[in-house]
Amino acid sequence: MNVVIQLQPLNQHKMAIFPETIMKGKRNPLLSDECLNLLNYRIQQEEQSSRMYLSMSLWLNNEGYTGAAKLWRKYSDEELSHADWARDYLLAMGVTPSTPNLSSEPNTYQGLPQIIQLSYDHEINVTKQIKELGDKAFKSGDHMLYTLVGEYLKEQREEHDKTQTWVDKLAAFGTDKIAMRWLDEEMGG
Repeated sequence: MNVVIQLQPLNQHKMAIFPETIMKGKRNPLLSDECLNLLNYRIQQEEQSSRMYLSMSLWLNNEGYTGAAKLWRKYSDEELSHADWARDYLLAMGVTPSTPNLSSEPNTYQGLPQIIQLSYDHEINVTKQIKELGDKAFKSGDHMLYTLVGEYLKEQREEHDKTQTWVDKLAAFGTDKIAMRWLDEEMGG
């Protein structure tokens, strides 16, 4: 027995609706305004973090901390890739991400211990921002964004591990010139 399936042609009403749903300028209804703003803010903050770590790297290099300079340059590059996570998410939602204005960073520091402490404090602040994004994503039912937040938080755990290790080493071994030289060599890998 042969079964024949006939497809019904689309009526004019359905064809008129379809083009409207893909018109430029209409935003994906899965992304709330609040989450959109927080994602653009995440891009700005990750790029600003990159700039901060780059400034630290340049100062470290100029002061003879070549191992630490190399490591902070790596941190700077990593932050740019984190900004791309939010950009890619927005693009997947049909939204053009903003290109944020960035502020300048200081170009002088008191020393490697200050840079370690500033980095530690900065990562605490970034984690608070990402937790806020997670709260908003969860409350708005945006489970896809909540999954992205999980990736950010996993990365933050790694960031805390790194900065906490440097803070602990300063506490354990001090900040004299010999300790700083050994730490710089360790940071250079």
